[in-house]
Amino acid sequence: MNDSNEKEWSPNYPVPEAERQAYRDRITVEMQKMAEKIQEVSAQPFDEKDIWATVGNIRYGHPTAPLLLRYKALMWFHMNPPDPRGEPMCSRAAPYTVYLRRKDMSQLLGESMRTLDRMLAIIREVAFIKTYQKITVERFCYLNGLPEDKIQEQLHELFLKRWDKPKFKSK
Repeated sequence: MNDSNEKEWSPNYPVPEAERQAYRDRITVEMQKMAEKIQEVSAQPFDEKDIWATVGNIRYGHPTAPLLLRYKALMWFHMNPPDPRGEPMCSRAAPYTVYLRRKDMSQLLGESMRTLDRMLAIIREVAFIKTYQKITVERFCYLNGLPEDKIQEQLHELFLKRWDKPKFKSK
């Protein structure tokens, strides 16, 4: 192989700094626009009875909830720009849950499945996650202002409870 092919096919090619900076600038401009919208909406009167769930520091049902989630999603994209090579593969210390499961989260948060589905639909919409894509626990915790380490511990405890139950009764 000559040097030009080796560079072209290298799995560790760097993303050009100009592309990275343009991406960050675009996200920053959108974040500023979103902050202005949040200020406008929060100045309007609102009836507290319309809030149907509170998770972390997000009050679902309030007009600012989708705007705040979108702002946090933009912050997420700014801190974690997409890598053209895809998701990084890495080893994590066990126990670690990567993707969100509706049943587990409804048990942890004490919300019904329908309420959780409404929350996840809003999160998918504001964070541009397609309906068939999974939501990571890390992103859910970040967007809702929940401590990820505590949620991971609780998810592990749920997992252990589920698997500690005897499968068969002895006679």
